[in-house]
Amino acid sequence: MQNRGNKLRLEKGPGYLAELAVNIIQRSDKQKFVVDSIRNTHEVDMLKASFSSFCMFAVWASKDVRWSRIKDKYKGNAALFEDDDKRDKDEKDENGQQITLCYQMADVIILNEKDIPTIESQGFLDLESIVKKYLSYIETRTPFEPTEMETLMSMAYANSMRSSCSQRKVGALIIDDFGNVFSSGFNEVPVSQRPCSIEYGKCYRKFLREKIENKLNDELKDKDLSKKISNIIKSNSKMLDYCRALHAEENAIVNMARLSVSADFSKATLYTTTYPCNLCANKIAQVGIKKIVYYEPYPQEEAKKILKSHNVEQIPFEGVTYNSYFKFMEVLR
Repeated sequence: MQNRGNKLRLEKGPGYLAELAVNIIQRSDKQKFVVDSIRNTHEVDMLKASFSSFCMFAVWASKDVRWSRIKDKYKGNAALFEDDDKRDKDEKDENGQQITLCYQMADVIILNEKDIPTIESQGFLDLESIVKKYLSYIETRTPFEPTEMETLMSMAYANSMRSSCSQRKVGALIIDDFGNVFSSGFNEVPVSQRPCSIEYGKCYRKFLREKIENKLNDELKDKDLSKKISNIIKSNSKMLDYCRALHAEENAIVNMARLSVSADFSKATLYTTTYPCNLCANKIAQVGIKKIVYYEPYPQEEAKKILKSHNVEQIPFEGVTYNSYFKFMEVLR
């Protein structure tokens, strides 16, 4: 299915599958439709452009839960599941699978961690109630009263927009046990340095990768081999150690020290628009933060282990996202 979808997008345009769905909808006399299995950002763009009332729900379940539900289909072959799951995440291809990017464009996130054996089960009734609540914002314009989690994650996202990073903008907040913000951060180079876009004209890590690629091309006569090696380096090395910027979570923690602010981190919660990397996970554990709330759909396994070993509670975001926070708020006027 992944291969077929990619081939169709390549041959007929990246939004082609969504275009087929739009044609079916527009020819119908029905008023309500659900389009599922969205896998590419161009499909999202096509649906948004075609229907002003389009609202995208992202359904989240952890990797372990997904595997437990589908392992029989894979005949217990976890390696094959890993390959498909990794491919679904992000193929770095305009016509490919882009779950992470689509997830970031969602209007609502729904958690689907509980097993639902039947439609009469409590698990189903709970999930149905949650879905109906969000549908009421769209269909009947029920007043939107945001949760603390929805508000704080939207604030973290707004803060991320201050970043000059060309690759990814990340925001983080540190919250006390009363829900008040006492520190914030976004990924950025130290104040005394110029952003990568000005200093190098591009991301510094990208600049380094290109230097390695050029050196490979100079040293190796076989250009195909050079390209293969270069692709292996790109796919297996994020070169985070060479990033010139402080990460959002780092900045939020460092700002506490910079301002000489004293706080009990054991009662604090860190909100972040992505999942912490290994470097940030170590710092979170070291200062004693015991809870994080994250938006990223594919958390890093190594960082998860670090946080788990230090008893840091890891909570995936659920609710109305920053993409629709103020859109739904309009119904209060």
